Amino acid sequence: MKSKIIVSALVAVLCLVWSGGGLAFVPEGELHIRVPGQDGKISFQSIDETKILVSVLDSQEKPVKDLMAKDFEVIKGSIPANVISVQILKTRLDMPISYVLMVDNSFSMEKRKAVQPLLAALDEFLKIVRPIDEVDVVVFDSKGDFLVNGQHLRLATFRSNNISELKNFFEKSFKEGMTGETYLYEGMLGGLDLISRKPEKTNKFLVVFSDGEDLNSNIKKETIGLKSKGLENFKAFSIDFMPGEKKDQFLDAFSQSLGGKLWKAKSADNLLPIFRDISTTLLYQYVVEYNFNRPPQASLAVSPSSISIEDLTIIDSSPLLNYIFFDLGQSSVPDRYRLLKTQSEAGQFDEKMLENTMTKYYHVLNIIGKRLTENPGASIELVGCISDRGPEKNNITLSRARAESVKSYLQYIWNIDPSRITITARKLPEKPSTGNVEEARVENQRVEIRSDSPDILDVIKSTYTFQIANTNEITVQPNITPGYDLKTWNIKIKGNRDFLNLKEGQGNIVPNYIFDLGRFGLGKISAFEHISVTAFLTDITGQTFETDTVVIPVTYTRRVTTKAQRNAQRVMEKYALILFDYDSAEIKERNKVVLDRVVKRIRELPNARVTILGQTDIIGTEDYNLGLSQRRAKSVFQSVTENGIPSPERIEFKGNGPHDPPYDNRLPEGRSFNRTVIITLEYQIQEPELSE
Repeated sequence: MKSKIIVSALVAVLCLVWSGGGLAFVPEGELHIRVPGQDGKISFQSIDETKILVSVLDSQEKPVKDLMAKDFEVIKGSIPANVISVQILKTRLDMPISYVLMVDNSFSMEKRKAVQPLLAALDEFLKIVRPIDEVDVVVFDSKGDFLVNGQHLRLATFRSNNISELKNFFEKSFKEGMTGETYLYEGMLGGLDLISRKPEKTNKFLVVFSDGEDLNSNIKKETIGLKSKGLENFKAFSIDFMPGEKKDQFLDAFSQSLGGKLWKAKSADNLLPIFRDISTTLLYQYVVEYNFNRPPQASLAVSPSSISIEDLTIIDSSPLLNYIFFDLGQSSVPDRYRLLKTQSEAGQFDEKMLENTMTKYYHVLNIIGKRLTENPGASIELVGCISDRGPEKNNITLSRARAESVKSYLQYIWNIDPSRITITARKLPEKPSTGNVEEARVENQRVEIRSDSPDILDVIKSTYTFQIANTNEITVQPNITPGYDLKTWNIKIKGNRDFLNLKEGQGNIVPNYIFDLGRFGLGKISAFEHISVTAFLTDITGQTFETDTVVIPVTYTRRVTTKAQRNAQRVMEKYALILFDYDSAEIKERNKVVLDRVVKRIRELPNARVTILGQTDIIGTEDYNLGLSQRRAKSVFQSVTENGIPSPERIEFKGNGPHDPPYDNRLPEGRSFNRTVIITLEYQIQEPELSE
């Protein structure tokens, strides 16, 4: 659809007062009025700081009727205003209009028998005049002396808002005051002078009627153009009743330049319809009220609607990875291993306090030291190995130094008799990680810990409680329609009154936001009664808006063991079978011991849901690793079900390959732990009632 835009001169900066007080923002630039869908002519005048008078003509230059607020767009600079209301001028009794009628009353009108048609047409025009309006009439008068800028003009003028008085003046002008000469330019200059005396904010219209060319004025037509410059809130219309078919070029240019138009009257019969057209054009102007207060429509959709957190008891059986990995060419134990500094610290160490697999692993030397202390008849063998490349090529001395480093720690911190520790040095391990990738070669830089006692390398058991939730994240979906373009925005998340997180940005696009509960820990989240989400918006006008706050209740079910209250508690038992050799799905002897324990536990818990999940490291292709993890999981599944487990349908297995690895593949120990099958038993137990 098309939209004609007529732009006024630079409008004075507006000062609008918001509800609630204070000066409102007003953008800089020119004021534009648009009426989408109209391909005719659109022009306007300012009424005051919040209103404009708009003329909308169609392609035939007829007034467009029945427009409403939704049909108008008001823009200043690049910022749209809020159009509050639209009314046609004739219904507004609070906005006076100043009309100036310049009427040619020369004798030629009598000769053309046009006086009565003209008077009838003027009567029709005067019907639009309201009590609040003001009309000035300018006619030719050979004896008149109307002074404009020091020039004496042969004109007579009359001012009134009384229709009867105005009619009488017109009749008298044609009965007693007709002139033998035409002073068109003087009459137009006189009309413009009257316009210039009106208040600047008053809306003014000049209508010029002439039945002949100017042959007798004492001024030049260029004076007319100079006088019309700088007049505000003013339009001019002309009626050309001069003989001939063509429009008078001067009158046409004069009207067009001042936002109006020219009508060509070819006969006296045309006068009444033309004045009716002018009346309709003036009456069907629109008073458009607007301001620049356009608050945004904004809301937030947040999911989930509530958060449930409960305690989960974990019985964790982690395998003991009996390898200590070393950096290339180095024999000292890397810093990531948790090495105690004194025998006093060793005396306080308790492996049952370690909560997860990797924490347990980094304490592996402390676990072995503690077990050697508790099993004085057990001994160990430390096998030092190298990757046999670069600085480690044929470096058996480095192999031995690595084993000696481990031995020294056990001897001096854990007070283990050195006679119980045997050292062996070799190049590659007996079961090396192979392949041409760096990750595989690094895994051969290790010390293997072997023992003739199963108690030394047994799994590491622990029981602990942590929180789980019905969701790990909160999704915030902003639904924002800016009143004006947004400059900045932010989304604040609070727990009760405590600030948790802030997401911020610039511009109109406010993307969905995901808040990770795990980042703060469910233990902290469970302490809140609710989590709240609020968006704050600042637009380019400097105004700040705040959305309604979305509140998400938090429910925390604690583990309770009292006589007054007994709860069914969720329990999860985890058994990891690692020590699958590189690229192998074979269940080795140490794994069989753990597997027997798991089978027994499954028998003891007939209602437990059992999941067997196979994993791999990231070495090799994805497809191959998926197949390898599936073979590992299936191998364990068959070993379990072959033992006559009741309700085998409650047991499921799958291979996850390298996806969602439980441990960090960037480290050799992480890759070793990822060559695993994890068996999970999940069930509920009723807490026992405590006696008083």
